[in-house]
Amino acid sequence: MKARKGISFLEYALLAALVGIVGAVGVMKYGKAISNFFSALGDKTAEVTPKTK
Repeated sequence: MKARKGISFLEYALLAALVGIVGAVGVMKYGKAISNFFSALGDKTAEVTPKTK
């Protein structure tokens, strides 16, 4: 039973490392595009004025 717990921990650690690596690669590859998207979205929302009653 104890050996299985060690294996489970190792599996989760490898999965967490994989998610981290994929996330880092994604940010390096698409980071600028995502930044531009949110900047444009922020600019558009800044132009919107609330309706007055």
